[in-house]
Amino acid sequence: MFSYRSILKQAWAIVWKHKYLWIFGLFASLAAAGGTMEYQFLTDSLSQGIIDSSYLNLVNILTLGNFFKLFSLGIANLFSQNIIFILNAITLLLLFLLLISLLVWLAITCQAALVDNVKKISTSKKKNITFSFRDGLTQGAKHFWPVLGLNILTKALVFLAFFIVSLPLLFLVGSNSYVFVIIYTILFTIFIPVAVSCSLVVKYAISYCILENYSLVKSIKSAWELFKKNWLISLEVALILFLISFLAGFIALAILFILFFPLFWVGLSFSITWLSIIILILGLIFVIAFGSMMTSFQITAWTNLYLQLKKNKLLAKLERIFKQN
Repeated sequence: MFSYRSILKQAWAIVWKHKYLWIFGLFASLAAAGGTMEYQFLTDSLSQGIIDSSYLNLVNILTLGNFFKLFSLGIANLFSQNIIFILNAITLLLLFLLLISLLVWLAITCQAALVDNVKKISTSKKKNITFSFRDGLTQGAKHFWPVLGLNILTKALVFLAFFIVSLPLLFLVGSNSYVFVIIYTILFTIFIPVAVSCSLVVKYAISYCILENYSLVKSIKSAWELFKKNWLISLEVALILFLISFLAGFIALAILFILFFPLFWVGLSFSITWLSIIILILGLIFVIAFGSMMTSFQITAWTNLYLQLKKNKLLAKLERIFKQN
């Protein structure tokens, strides 16, 4: 019988047994992070307050726009310099773009490889199935462009939705009218379900693209149909994973504060440089490993849910409760 516990338990068992998936998760987190902007926004809203967190995010958006403006002016002014300076600057810029391109390729490829490997592990009848990192990258690279397109699409939609929601805050700065507060509150209540829904549809679309070899457009259409039939299950799983991530993040911070911070403070206070450096490195390794594991766990859980939804018509927890009554 289907249960969220079985989905999450299986996801955790896969991630813990096949730790090479954490390497995929390390780079996939770069792509997955953008797909969870709505969860980050919700977390900030809970911790900082809706209005304050929205102002902060709006400032970040405007700062990003100003950065691109200054960057464009810098490029224009570059050609007024001498030829040696221009060549050096262009070389550094090309190296930077090459590094960014490599990171994007790794992020998208590892995301696709993680989904593909999880499906093979979940459906394999062999208990000791093994895969190589190279094979995973090879499979993931085959789906690079459509998966990249889906990631860009979800980021653009969530970014646009948030910007529209935040527009009343610009008018609220120069006015004390409560009308803009009401408008913002209404738009905010619309933004969260729309942003989460877009994110969930894209998660399913990525699975269709990788596991069924669908095109970009067909993946989105199929994902939308799957989401419409199982929207309540999808939202319940999203809420559960959000709470798990929130709790796990809190525990990780507690571990850092209890285990690492005191030793780091001792190293700084008594000028024990080597101790501070070692603790700092160990703390960084812990954070990276934790983030990689959580990304792998979340993608594994969504992939397992997708496989279950494809096979059977499932009932959400709320539906089962109401049916029993």
